[in-house]
Order: sequence, then C-alpha cells, then structure tokens
Amino acid sequence: MDQGDGTPSGLRPILSALPLLAAVADTGGVSAAADELGVPQSTVSRGIARLERELGCTLLERDGRGIRLTPDGQHFATTTHRALDLITEAITQLRTDATRRADTVSVVFQNSLGRSVIPALVKALVTDRPGTHVNLRQGGRAFCLTEFTDGAADLVLVSPPLPPAENVTTVSLYTEHLVLAVPRTHRLAQRPSIRLPDLEGEPTLALSPAYGLRSITDTLLQNAGVRVTYAFEGEDVLTVRGLVAAGLGVAIVPPLGSTPDLTEIPIDDPDATRELAASWNPTKAQRPALTALIDLVRTDLSWLPT
Repeated sequence: MDQGDGTPSGLRPILSALPLLAAVADTGGVSAAADELGVPQSTVSRGIARLERELGCTLLERDGRGIRLTPDGQHFATTTHRALDLITEAITQLRTDATRRADTVSVVFQNSLGRSVIPALVKALVTDRPGTHVNLRQGGRAFCLTEFTDGAADLVLVSPPLPPAENVTTVSLYTEHLVLAVPRTHRLAQRPSIRLPDLEGEPTLALSPAYGLRSITDTLLQNAGVRVTYAFEGEDVLTVRGLVAAGLGVAIVPPLGSTPDLTEIPIDDPDATRELAASWNPTKAQRPALTALIDLVRTDLSWLPT
C-alpha cells in the first residue's frame, strides 16, 4: 500500500532507520551512534529494533558488554552505505545544478550589437557579480524574438523594440542616428549630410528582411518616396559595410566610423534612427544572475559604450 507520498508502506520505516544502522556500523556501538547523530540512545535502539522487525532478521548481537553486527547486519549495512552515498551524490548534484542555474543567464541579441554593446554589458555583469555565467545567442531580429518567446533566452536585445505584450517588460537603452555608408570615391562622399530622395537610382545594399535594420531601412525609403532595388542582402552589418567599401553600393547602417575606403554621411531625416531595447519576462526574474542583469539594463546604463 502507498503512503500517499509515493513511498510503499513497508518501505518507509526501513528508509527512516537506515542512517541509524549506518551510524552503528561506523561507530561500533549504539551509544556512539547516538552521539554522532545527536539523538537519544533510545532513539537508535528503537530504530534498529523496528528495522529488524521490518526485515525479519537480527542485525545486532551482544558481544560481551558491547554489540556487533551479525552477518546479515554487516551485509545490509554495506548496502545501506552504498544507498546513502548515492543519495548524498544526488543531493549534491541537485544543489550544484540549482546554484549553476542561479548563476547563469541567457541573452539573445541582434548581430550588430556583438561588436561593442554585448561585450560591454557582459563585462559590467561579471564585474558586478563575479562567477556569473552568460550564455549568448545572436542572429536576426526574427531569430531573437523566437528564442525569447520560446523561453530559450532570459533577455532579448533588439531594434525596433518588442511591441507591448503580457508578461513582457521592455526598457529602451538608447536611440542612435543612422548614417549612409558610401565608398570614399562615391559622388556623394563629400556631402556634409544626405537627403534620402538623393538615393533614387543608387545601387543599395541592406540586411535581409529577417533583420530589424532592414525593416527600418524599408520604412525610411518608402516614406521618402525612394524606390530602390537592393543589389545585395547580407546577414551582417560589417559584411554590408565591406561591400560598400568595395564600391558595390551604398547602405543605411549604424555609425561605426569612417574607414580609408568608406565614408559615413549623416542622414537629414529625423526618423533615420534606431532604438535599441531590452525585454524580459518579469515572472521569471527571480534568479540572482538574471536580477543583476535586469538591474543593469533598467537602472544603470553607465556600461553602454559611448
């Protein structure tokens, strides 16, 4: 018969007495076992007697003024030690796993953030909370949202921000002005700024539609009435910039600085910006590592690269 807690009725009194038998085997006496366990001697004596009744055999016998284990007692004590060792190992593993989970946080982010934003965030987190493990995943905006929605990531950093949703908290980290990247030898390279209608007919490069920057670029050009056919669609901002530097077209990108082969031109449009935001599920924010990460993105943005 089951006790209601998954333990068979005949097994429960046996299990509760196993530490008593192990202590007697280790110390060589009932009194010494009681001292080791911090219980009255009568508790050990009654527990061993109850165990003998449940097992139907004698475990201890008199030996002069003391006691000793019978052959059955020695055999069962050896098995008991193995069982208790396994339980101890299982408990230790559970506690280790719980500590690891408490010290681990997973972040998914768009590729363009991997150059400076993510390294700065991870450095701030592990400085603030040494021993924290950070699992990083990166990809396009669609990939990031799927990872977060499926629960594979604790925190997601994307642009544009997530739309309002139940059990999702979102904070804006910063808004940056986008620039037009052109080859150094391009006809527009000397302009102090550029209007989007000036891009009509220009070979244009962009990220693929799965990326947040692509949706921003499409909206900007559409609102400006500019019709373009993308000459190339990439998976990474640095790749797109490299193709621009090679003279294969122009691209609307986040500012990373001009290079010997590429010039960044400010875009004369107030909407030519992208907002980076962090989102998380507040109902799952009880782990210490995640709490520390959320504190960084919600209350202390001094870690953001300038």
